[in-house]
Amino acid sequence: MRTKKTALFLLIISVFLLSSCQSINRNSLETALPPFTFILSFDDGPNARDDTTARLLDVLKRYEIRAYFALLGENAEAHPELVRRIYNEGHIIVNHGYSDKLVFRMGEKEFHYNLVKGEIAISAALGEELNQRLYRPHGGFYNSSHEKIWQEADYTMIPANIRVYDALVTAAGYDNLFKKLIKKAEKQGSGIIMLHDGRDSHFRMEREIAKNPQGSYNRSWIPGFVEDIIITLISKGYIL
Repeated sequence: MRTKKTALFLLIISVFLLSSCQSINRNSLETALPPFTFILSFDDGPNARDDTTARLLDVLKRYEIRAYFALLGENAEAHPELVRRIYNEGHIIVNHGYSDKLVFRMGEKEFHYNLVKGEIAISAALGEELNQRLYRPHGGFYNSSHEKIWQEADYTMIPANIRVYDALVTAAGYDNLFKKLIKKAEKQGSGIIMLHDGRDSHFRMEREIAKNPQGSYNRSWIPGFVEDIIITLISKGYIL
């Protein structure tokens, strides 16, 4: 069991590492989208538990919306049928790396290996190579050496400017999170919304849900949440 001193030390190290990192967070100008236009994006899928990703795809299909799906290689290997459905329904697949280790904690060799292995796993699940070489770092933070590696591999990073850290929220926080996201969207006026249909690898998710079934690893409420977001933004005149 970790002592309080050990936990504090790890926290200090994490803060130090983050202070030297860059973030995927961008403002509306940097996303270069037209005014009143939003793109939905979803990280850490695909997620077959409670049919979360499948139900999310149903929602997007109902409103004829195309989204970015940043897939973890481990999860793509586990659910190749969902990878193919995402692609076949016109959504854009983004390499989110292979494992759920946070990128800012990776050295250069490990990061390069994770990037390539993620591409291989997603391509195998898809049954063809990824034509659009898009990437989003797991955890949202990275440093210049990581950026150099993905650029040399001809990847373009997908940022976000509407980020409400939903992966840390349970279904109990639905209303507050909804208000927060709409407020941010209205303030920014356009951009890329980042949400999570999964959380980390399916191995970790199953383990954490077994410990706490209603905790933040339970993403079953996300499809309904996304539908409410879509309905509200459309009613306000925004384009998705």
